[in-house]
Amino acid sequence: MTTALGRTMTRRTWFLALALAALAGLAAFVVVGRGEQGDVGAAPAPGSRPVPYGDVPEGLGTPSGEEPGSASSPRLAWGPTEADLAQGVADAAALPLERVAGSVIVARYAGPDATAIASQITDLGLAGAILFGDNVTGVDQVRTTTAQLADAGAADGRTWPVVVAVDQEGGLVQRLGLPFTQFPSFSAAGAAGDETVVREAAEARASELRAAGFTMNFAPVADVTIGPADPTIGSRSAGSAPDAVARIAGAESAGSLDAGILPAVKHFPGHGSVTVDSHAELPVQGASTAELEARDLVPFADAVDTGAPMIMMGHIAVTAWQPGVPASLSAPAYAYLRESLGFTGVAVTDGLDMGGVTAGRAPGQASVEALAAGADLLLTPVDSVAARQAIIDAVGSGTLSRARLDEAAGRVITMMRWQETLASRAQDTTPVGPGTIGSAGSAARALSDAAVTVLTGQCTGSLVGDRIRLVGGGSAVQEAFAAAAERGGLVVAAPGAAADSEVRLVTGTTTALGGDVAVALDVPYVLETSNAPVKIAAYGRDAGTLDTLVAVLRGHQPALGHLPVAVGAYPVGTGC
Repeated sequence: MTTALGRTMTRRTWFLALALAALAGLAAFVVVGRGEQGDVGAAPAPGSRPVPYGDVPEGLGTPSGEEPGSASSPRLAWGPTEADLAQGVADAAALPLERVAGSVIVARYAGPDATAIASQITDLGLAGAILFGDNVTGVDQVRTTTAQLADAGAADGRTWPVVVAVDQEGGLVQRLGLPFTQFPSFSAAGAAGDETVVREAAEARASELRAAGFTMNFAPVADVTIGPADPTIGSRSAGSAPDAVARIAGAESAGSLDAGILPAVKHFPGHGSVTVDSHAELPVQGASTAELEARDLVPFADAVDTGAPMIMMGHIAVTAWQPGVPASLSAPAYAYLRESLGFTGVAVTDGLDMGGVTAGRAPGQASVEALAAGADLLLTPVDSVAARQAIIDAVGSGTLSRARLDEAAGRVITMMRWQETLASRAQDTTPVGPGTIGSAGSAARALSDAAVTVLTGQCTGSLVGDRIRLVGGGSAVQEAFAAAAERGGLVVAAPGAAADSEVRLVTGTTTALGGDVAVALDVPYVLETSNAPVKIAAYGRDAGTLDTLVAVLRGHQPALGHLPVAVGAYPVGTGC
């Protein structure tokens, strides 16, 4: 793991000095240089791809897309220049306290009507909002909502985009259902192990999000899972091998950026090795820093080194850093991220409405604690209005410094301006429109083709007879499989009718014994105790995954995936 302690401390010293200067109104300190070569806002040559992750061309970080003076404006690892960041801090410092206090909050709201939250964005200066399943009724409604949120930000005079966010990881965490393309779980990406396939799938998904008006997706999950003892992350993880998780999470982030959508690498310092769900209560991570550096922190260190714009802080108490305090509220956790790893991007909290931080704290208290510790963006406080007021009161009382608040808001402003430039470039290379939504089926299928894994059974030829009996999975999954079987020419026998083979689908964590073929559609651990002669890990229940599964069962294509986690006696890497 490489670190950048010396370089980071130099930048932190410079940055804090500049933030204080901006706070004092010394706007003349901020200089955005302009070069003369290379118009990065121009459309790339035909056939070229958007800029790769961590390899940002000069000028990409500036709102105008023009070339900054590289000599006077060193570039941050994730894209913008130090001058861009200084401008963001100065702009935050110029805001009234009441506005800057709102500019670090991403709110959650109830139901499909976004009128009230849009008013709060305008009136209170909120950074933006995140959409969950209860906010969504259809594609047209989503597009109307995201436009309403964007307009609300423009109405208050800000010169940067609103945060319009979603959790669209794939698998069990997809807030946007059909007709948005459904993807398998992130464990499928780990099973595929192909960075190009993963990146292209991520770009396709993010293109749909951009077409729907989103600016941010809270993915990828960079947690290294410990297996069945991990009750929270499970199939959301790319696997149990730290280096492999780092590679795949990096490819996912790159694809998202290719499409102009900001990714958030989560959940620092790693949620895959704790056995308590932070949605309910606070997990405790008892590993030493050295142990974390050898496992959980590997993907996050890699994300920093390759230019991640945003890292999500998990609600996990690291005993070695600050016992009993969630990393999301812990100054030592942020210090490790900034000073040991050298991160210069935006640190966003996990949801502040989760049980891991709400217990024993008054409304707004977690927001103040997070900012004071080093957070830049506050995700879903229990009460956004109360959180904003608590921030205002904390600055007034001296509990939270205005300079720290301006630093946080300045990073968010800089990131959102950079996102606008990324989206503009992506539109030049891969235009999107209403018809883009639902168009990523081939990318989802390609990911599934690379992921489906045969643990036991022959690797070539048919694994079932011409007529199968389908057992397990529930009615919805069976219906979806039957549709895939019809598309693939496989006959599913009616209940009670004769069949050549029995295929047993398992969607949960409880193994159902029996059958000729056992298929795990979520975590593969259920296959350990299955007595079926053929065991398959599919990692999803979306149409693409089921189409691949049918093709593998019929012997029409090989199973290319390999286990990203150990399943009993089957080690990581098991497959054809």
